[in-house]
Amino acid sequence: MKIFDLDGPFQKYGTIVFDILVMNTLWFLLTFFSVGLLSGPALTGTYAGIYSGVVTNEGYTFKQFFVRFKRRFLISFIFGLLSLFIISISFLNLYLVLTSSFGTIWLLPVYMFVLIESSVITAFGYPLLAHTDLKLKDLIKTAFYLANKHLPTAVITAILNGIIFSIILLVVGFGYVSLGVYLFVITGVIVSINSYLITKRILSKYDFFVKIEY
Repeated sequence: MKIFDLDGPFQKYGTIVFDILVMNTLWFLLTFFSVGLLSGPALTGTYAGIYSGVVTNEGYTFKQFFVRFKRRFLISFIFGLLSLFIISISFLNLYLVLTSSFGTIWLLPVYMFVLIESSVITAFGYPLLAHTDLKLKDLIKTAFYLANKHLPTAVITAILNGIIFSIILLVVGFGYVSLGVYLFVITGVIVSINSYLITKRILSKYDFFVKIEY
């Protein structure tokens, strides 16, 4: 088998890289031009597209992105805003306590617990949005249950998600514009890793799992 054959490694891995970059670009453009408002629905679509085109190679990347983006738009939008609000408030509370600006030190474990739980629920929430038809309440309950049942995986994926959040914060909040180039690739790569760790290894074993949708 030659390296440049249609079924060769160059074609295979080149297609994977292309799909990841395109999904990342779609997420970035939708997020950027909506000033972050469409980040949640775009991330849901990215999980669906990458799982179909990269992880299993059993569906059309673009089609799955837009199918799940539209189908889960409202719930993804609400879930995204809710997650961002809770995680941001948790970070703010931790900062205020650690700098002795507000609150007492005994509240530190409470704020840490809220931050960890909201982060791991978010980590499982988007793969669930991409591959289930659960309503918002059931989605949060299921994400909470699965994240704590598979806590090591949830923590790893939450840390990976934190890399995206940190880069966005550094670029937007602190003006490190040069780091913005990473936003054109990092989300696609991390979603691919998370799709293997969460979607393929865990979610695909449950009855509520939606593999490919037309």
